[in-house]
Amino acid sequence: MPELRISPEIRALLGPEGLARTAEVSLAGGQCATCREALTGRVNMVLRTGGSFTHVVYVHDRCGPSEVVRMGPDFAPDAPADGYDMTMTAAVIDHGGAALPVLVAETVSKAYLVNDGPGELTDIVTSHLVGRGFTLVSRLRQAPPQVPEWVGVLLLGQGPAGEDGLMVLDPEGEQFFAGTVDLPDGWLTRAARYSWAVLYVGHAGLAGRRHDARAAARALRAAGQSGHLVGARIAVGAAPAVARM
Repeated sequence: MPELRISPEIRALLGPEGLARTAEVSLAGGQCATCREALTGRVNMVLRTGGSFTHVVYVHDRCGPSEVVRMGPDFAPDAPADGYDMTMTAAVIDHGGAALPVLVAETVSKAYLVNDGPGELTDIVTSHLVGRGFTLVSRLRQAPPQVPEWVGVLLLGQGPAGEDGLMVLDPEGEQFFAGTVDLPDGWLTRAARYSWAVLYVGHAGLAGRRHDARAAARALRAAGQSGHLVGARIAVGAAPAVARM
């Protein structure tokens, strides 16, 4: 696991609550903001701040120190469609007695809106999604409402090593997520039955690894109870297989 270092200046700027929010991030599967290689060994947190935004990124120790970088007043981090580093975990999770196909997206590079007071941070990705029809989730008793025109496209067995891929597209056709996903037993059957999956976005600490259903459900409930989870049902379908030469 990467060893995370946070400078005293960042700690003072974020405050206890802000540090707790940023500490929720797993660096597994993340990329260095400088060299774009996988995060390993000693990793430094870098906080870019300007205007109303605070953007947290991570760099290898060899690529730069842990520091606060002051940006201009017009600074704004990328929108979600512009390509945040993101992990995706698939699970089959009970919702009020119904076992449903679930996808959990977690961003590695974090961006926050800065509210009044130290540590008062609002995650910009979840805030963006609430504005697009996603629902703040506090419990898993039932699936959240469906959002129109969001779609998950499964690329079964089409990865470089034959792994399964997934693209999630928003109503404008912009790419919210593209990458591989490890589908547990029964996930495809349930997704085909419903023609949708539940997409949760937040800080659950699953980080793209396969977890048993109970552990994944516990992590999602904890994220929901902390106010760090949004969700929606999205249409899901498999793309036609491409013949390999």
